[in-house]
Amino acid sequence: MLAARAWPAPHVRELDGWLVRSAGGVTGRANSVLAECAPTDVHAAVQEVERHYRRLGLASTFQISSDSKPAELDELLAERGYRVVTPTGLLTATIVDTLPRMPRPEGVVVKDEPTEAWLDLHWEDSGRTTPATRFITQQILTGVPAGYAWLDGRSIGRGALVDDWVGIYALYVAPEARGRGLARMTLSGLLRWAADRGATRAFLQVLESNAVAKRLYASAGFTEAAHYHYRVLDQAEQERFAGTSQ
Repeated sequence: MLAARAWPAPHVRELDGWLVRSAGGVTGRANSVLAECAPTDVHAAVQEVERHYRRLGLASTFQISSDSKPAELDELLAERGYRVVTPTGLLTATIVDTLPRMPRPEGVVVKDEPTEAWLDLHWEDSGRTTPATRFITQQILTGVPAGYAWLDGRSIGRGALVDDWVGIYALYVAPEARGRGLARMTLSGLLRWAADRGATRAFLQVLESNAVAKRLYASAGFTEAAHYHYRVLDQAEQERFAGTSQ
């Protein structure tokens, strides 16, 4: 899956066709199950996932899309007490079609490594303040070749290269600078940078609740190609099932 490759978890365990990812609780994608293939015994696999995350002190979490296997996984998790969080759209675009819609990225600088100033602005956005969470986040950010866009200390973004795709992540504008088109400018810089390195298509994820971001991406030519959400087992439910599946 493109998004998983562009935001790689530091630790991945293969469990009978599922990828069980963990990253110290930093981001949902990097601490959830990617259910690529149906396991031989889905109920046993779910119980093992719950034990795995419980040992790590993390909530048992699955990333669910139309491609998740088995097809009834979402229903099974709902019956087990998992709740839905962060419904998200996966948007895609062809770069050659987006660029005519975008402004020239005046002032946008894209580097192959995140600078300390870039990371400082990213920490402001993510709220990750401890050395441990910052270290893990930096591992994820730099886990694949990527470009780090910087616009005068007011806007940042990350473009992760995966085959002929670029994944857009961490697009952020400082609160005092919003409403001036800086996100669009930063996105333009990342798309041009990626095109210069052979990327022909772009993808990104946006929360269904983020109307402002959805309008920006639609105006740039991005359309929804897929949808996913997370299923999370709350701690009380996780402890209850732990007592019945020893």
